[in-house]
Amino acid sequence: MSTADSTSGWRETVRRRLADEWTIAWLFVLPAIALLAAVAIYPFLQMIYDSVFSFSQAGQREAFVGVENFVRVLSDSRFTGAVSFTLIFVLIVVSVEFLLGLGISLLIYSPYVERRQLFVVLSLPPMMLSPVIAGLTWRMLFNVEYGLVNHLFGLNIDWIAGRPWAAAAIVVTDVWMWTPLFVLVFASTLQAIPKVYYEAAEVDGMGRWQRFKWITFPQMRTAIVIVLLLRVVRAFKVFPKIQVLTLGGPGSYTESIAMITYNYGFKFFDLGRASAAGVIYWFVMFVAAFLIFRAVAEDLISPEDS
Repeated sequence: MSTADSTSGWRETVRRRLADEWTIAWLFVLPAIALLAAVAIYPFLQMIYDSVFSFSQAGQREAFVGVENFVRVLSDSRFTGAVSFTLIFVLIVVSVEFLLGLGISLLIYSPYVERRQLFVVLSLPPMMLSPVIAGLTWRMLFNVEYGLVNHLFGLNIDWIAGRPWAAAAIVVTDVWMWTPLFVLVFASTLQAIPKVYYEAAEVDGMGRWQRFKWITFPQMRTAIVIVLLLRVVRAFKVFPKIQVLTLGGPGSYTESIAMITYNYGFKFFDLGRASAAGVIYWFVMFVAAFLIFRAVAEDLISPEDS
């Protein structure tokens, strides 16, 4: 009897736990957490661990060096130049893409445009291309001898090997490729805004700017924050386009943080310094994303709380 009672009690306990909402929720989330730990958290922790060791050119861990790798990275003018270039690049491309995406989406959803979904779909192909294909395409367009850009505008500029034209070429390529993301997100958000809001605004005599300020923009706030954070993180990881377009040149003028980190590990075969650069790279990206979130997200997502 005691065995049967204990078995019944155990089954009841299991049944209550399985019925608990938090337990069920965790059962659904655990596979994703396990996958994230395997492909993201573990490599990141391994990178931090490797950053305090020296390595042979064969990739063998040799000796504990503490913060020496970090000192070497931060004292390298190429790395500090890459940080400066990446920060300026992210600021420019994200700002331009945001303004262009907002303007195009507002134009598409103006009362004078029909077949709006068709225009949104037609704007997507650049975003679907791989960065390598996009880079190769624009490398041909920017060619100093037979490129379409110089021919079309009557110029004689070496966009690939000249300063500051190489940086401008990378910016143009990135803006062309990723502006459709802003168009897609903003157009979807505009489509979801109830028309009754605008009808009521017209009855109240609101102009276009007032309707945008008090109706359109507040309804787009959450989408703006999400797409800005996604693009900032993505822009920090720029590498294939630069590798194809300029190889980081002229000199190291257009090297990004991702590119110099790659060069440390796979060109100079210094895995310790590459790991330290990766840690700094992650820290810079995290701080930038955090500052953007603090600057815009709280007010944009919950303006009624202020």
